[in-house]
Amino acid sequence: MRKPRILLVDDDKNTVNGLKKILIQDGYDTSCAVTGYEALDIIERKHVDIVITDMKLPDIGGLTIIEEVKKKDNDTAIIMITAYSSIQTAIDAVKKGAEDYLTKPINIDELELTLSRIWEKQSLILQNKELRQRLDERYNFSGLIGNTPEMQLIFKTIAEIAPTAATVLIYGETGTGKELIANAIHCNSDRKDNPYIALHCASLSEGVLESELFGHEKGAFTGAISQRRGRFELADGGTLFLDEIGEMSQHVQIRLLRVLETGSFERVGGEKTLESDVRIIAATNKDLEKEIKEGRFREDLYYRLNVINLSMPPLRERNDDIALLADCFLVKYSQKNKKDIKGFSPQTIRILNNYGWPGNVRELENVIERAVVMTKTELIEPENLPSNINLFMRRTKKKTLSIPFGTTLKEAEKKIILETLQATDGNKSKAARTLDISTRKIEYKLKEWDNRNNKAGF
Repeated sequence: MRKPRILLVDDDKNTVNGLKKILIQDGYDTSCAVTGYEALDIIERKHVDIVITDMKLPDIGGLTIIEEVKKKDNDTAIIMITAYSSIQTAIDAVKKGAEDYLTKPINIDELELTLSRIWEKQSLILQNKELRQRLDERYNFSGLIGNTPEMQLIFKTIAEIAPTAATVLIYGETGTGKELIANAIHCNSDRKDNPYIALHCASLSEGVLESELFGHEKGAFTGAISQRRGRFELADGGTLFLDEIGEMSQHVQIRLLRVLETGSFERVGGEKTLESDVRIIAATNKDLEKEIKEGRFREDLYYRLNVINLSMPPLRERNDDIALLADCFLVKYSQKNKKDIKGFSPQTIRILNNYGWPGNVRELENVIERAVVMTKTELIEPENLPSNINLFMRRTKKKTLSIPFGTTLKEAEKKIILETLQATDGNKSKAARTLDISTRKIEYKLKEWDNRNNKAGF
């Protein structure tokens, strides 16, 4: 990960030159300005990630710099430098948009820790921006999102089968996005300009399902006060998606099989044979081969449906897609609720990645929508997630720590600190209390390990 671009602003040339030398040694791309207008000119000409500015300058003050910088790029972070006697002014600067403030004389270790913390947050925001761009450019397939090999294979299969007339059977747990696959197939087929009709079979009784599929004539049954066209007629020339087809009764299965074999049917209570050119895409969360053995699903219908089959993996098996999906839902519900939310905190991402997601993508979407509504900050924090997820994570958290024989003291110390941080969701204060050491020691150790990784070329 690159180091941030920093702009130092102070009318004391010795202070500026001294800080610049230290920051350049630490690998930061650092520019300097000795007046406010010079600083604004630099910001206008090139991108800056973090501005470190003195509160008092010979021309314009620090609060004006905050306002102008935020107009140019609201994501640019600002650290205000002030005399100890002017802390209230620095607090006012934070309220106006400064990320943090430091008092003079500047403590270099404190400055470096502050920069490290701010850049971690800035990097998260940048990553989320990149993800949002990539959603449409590469990973979005008619609403389907994924970068894992499993999802890329599904995208490839959709592209291959969409132009054909083949019947498709989609397997997957509830909430995995089976209807999105059906819609993607339709939208990428020659039928895309014709109707796409969906019907959820599990929610309807046998009689209602039969009427919904094939329509009915006036007087066919009590309440049939007029003729009604069914889904096969409505979908003529297009695609009919039958969700949870494993819930269909044997009687309706027989009628569906006839349509698949002949392309013809009669309305309920009718004698006239109708024809419909419909592509069938079916989906189920059941093991249909097991249903066949147990006599609940017709084998001949199964083979008619199972010309092409796709299996939608559960979210727990495509862990690398969780961040992509979460970011997509964050954008969607932030816009819907008119909120300016930048992304997720590292602790929240860790929780989202480690949770089991029994409700799959649908559950994740509901969780993100709730979090967007509940949060009052620019990042989604763990406390914005439902209590059941946080409770689950606390119950499943590792209680023991294994250190292999032969581990050096330095390696053991690193393992203990990092795993304790993980167990406390990155809370340094809690980790410090658990280990009976100071928070500052944890911060120094993290910085030391980060520097070693950077020097090693990581």
